[in-house]
Amino acid sequence: MSASHVDLLIELGVEEIPAAVAPAMLRALGDALVALLAEADLAHGKVTELGTPRRLTVHIADVVACQEDRELEVLGPPARVAFAADGTPTRAADGFLRAQGAEASALLRVVTDKGEYAALRRFVAGRPLAALVGEALSALIAGLPSPKRMRWGREREAFIRPLQWIVALAGTTPIDCRFADVHSGRTSRGHRFYGEIDAGVGAIPFAPADFEGAAVVLDSADLDAYRAKLRQAFVDVDPAGRRATIHAGVTAVADAAGGTLVQDEATLDVVTWLVEWPSPLLGVIDAALLRIPDAVTQTTLRENQKLFTIRGSDARLLPHFIAVANTLRPGREAVIAAGNARVVSARMADAAFFYDADRSRPLSDFVPRLSGRTWLEGMGSTLDKVTRVQALTSQLADALAPDAKSSALRAAGLCKADLATQMVFEFPELQGVIGEDYALAAGEDAAVAAAIREHYLPRGAADDLPTGDAGALVGLADRLDSIAATFGLGLIPSGSNDPYALRRAALGVLRVLHGKGWSADLAALVATAVSGVPSAALVKPVDALVADVLDFFRARLRAWLSDADAEAGGHAVDTVEAVLDAGFRDIPAVFERAAALTAFRAGADFAALAAGFKRVGNLAKKANADDLSAIIDRSRFEKPAEAAMADAVDGLAIAVGAAVSERRWDEALGLLASLRPHVDAFFDEVMVMADDPAVRRNRLALLGRTAELFSAIADFGRVQQS
Repeated sequence: MSASHVDLLIELGVEEIPAAVAPAMLRALGDALVALLAEADLAHGKVTELGTPRRLTVHIADVVACQEDRELEVLGPPARVAFAADGTPTRAADGFLRAQGAEASALLRVVTDKGEYAALRRFVAGRPLAALVGEALSALIAGLPSPKRMRWGREREAFIRPLQWIVALAGTTPIDCRFADVHSGRTSRGHRFYGEIDAGVGAIPFAPADFEGAAVVLDSADLDAYRAKLRQAFVDVDPAGRRATIHAGVTAVADAAGGTLVQDEATLDVVTWLVEWPSPLLGVIDAALLRIPDAVTQTTLRENQKLFTIRGSDARLLPHFIAVANTLRPGREAVIAAGNARVVSARMADAAFFYDADRSRPLSDFVPRLSGRTWLEGMGSTLDKVTRVQALTSQLADALAPDAKSSALRAAGLCKADLATQMVFEFPELQGVIGEDYALAAGEDAAVAAAIREHYLPRGAADDLPTGDAGALVGLADRLDSIAATFGLGLIPSGSNDPYALRRAALGVLRVLHGKGWSADLAALVATAVSGVPSAALVKPVDALVADVLDFFRARLRAWLSDADAEAGGHAVDTVEAVLDAGFRDIPAVFERAAALTAFRAGADFAALAAGFKRVGNLAKKANADDLSAIIDRSRFEKPAEAAMADAVDGLAIAVGAAVSERRWDEALGLLASLRPHVDAFFDEVMVMADDPAVRRNRLALLGRTAELFSAIADFGRVQQS
């Protein structure tokens, strides 16, 4: 690194930040510093974001140490206002000069795109990095996003947790900054409970109760030195490295216990931001408490204690858990494990009590209790929703999977029953899972029980789809009803605001239809769902509401198609728009048409062919619908190209129609490609908009007939020519 470039290091030391918030705040700190450097026109190298529960750190390598000197041109009023007829400055120019602290002799005339203006040229000395960051850092800290803020002492500034220290270095130069009662410097702190590692002994010195971490004095912003000094003070500051250490540690503990670690990425992410120096240890669960379902055990341990579980060779959970301690006094592992075990036992005993109490009656007994739960203000109770879902499920089953109708209807009636149980009240994330378990215990058919769980699938873009048709039908009905009811009340998502998760629900509908290969008419499904919600609550007429919901589905489908096959480059935006403009009622067919058109576009003759198709389509769009649908009168053909094109269109109509109806899209596009010479000849020889109205109408009717052939696949007018 040259003397003109330095590293920048910013570390905010705080009281422990919640694990759910810290990563986003760290990203925001990095983004804000990068934006600051960009605004100051300071080039830089690699940006490294590091952090623990007690610190947010951003290191930026190879930053230009000082801005270049610049000469700025400052525009004033227009020349016609700034100068009198004799060229002397006017009062408007005098005001401009006073504001800029300049003399009249410095006033210039410059020509811009907007005309001639009075101006000044000013020399601006470049400012050093340390000064620029120091001025901006306090406001930057205050602007970091957090769900809640607090104040401490008599300070007016607020932050997510009380700030304890600020490290701010530009190379070896301290950056001067103050936030609340904290002044920046070069001193960080180590682990809250551990002292500095004794290199000679290698033991962990356990600190006194009032210890806040060994002082870590940093000579410079060097990243390697920063990492090393914090490790010497028992802080692994790299989240990715800490995560890998935790995963390796808990895996080794699971192996030593004779089992296999239950992979839990979400818990691993959380634990990574709960500790600075992870120490995995094994704890014991009372085997008698493992009689409850594994999902309940795992949820209890994960949600309440952030613990990992171990599965034995028989696929059942072993009576052990793995904790990751942040403070582990040597020789005290058993004490810490026993403390965790006491809490685990109490939590699992509560879960077992809820489980036994709930299963003392059949799942169907909980359904009437749903009448006391408001699902959505204006749309009745959860029981009202269940009634609508049942009715919609029946209609869907008739159209999509008649063989699954009986199971789907029974599952629809029970699908929300577990919401009234004590177990789901305590652990909402177990909805569906508990419903399946309780249904089986009550003697319900296995397909019905599975559908209760699977109707929530997929929960996200990468989640599994329902394996059974019954669960898929109930899930479709549930989501369609939710979307119709919420839109009916005018609660439409906007921007990033989607409190009812309607985007996820819409994507779930699309994924199920696509995954199952169900070529249902989406518009008909939406209309049926809208017709089922209470009409008195609707803020729009039914037709307008259906149109809004279909537009919403189209937007979700557009995003999904654009992301599809990302590894292969995805579908081009204009391909997606062309396919959707040709219709999107049949979801599996939409994906097939997009794939076929993407492949077709790779052909050498596509550009010329598409140009002709596009011209046909554009003229057809501008024409009167009656003209396009008129009967073609061959006696009015004046050019050979008209008859030739009519013969070609008639000859292809049956073959293209058959290929489209049988979803042989590649074949259909190939057949359409054979029209190219006839389309080219038609436009070379024929003036479509002839003076004679009858001839013009006849030619437009021929174009309309031609456009119909390829409009079932895509609107080629949307396809951009490269």
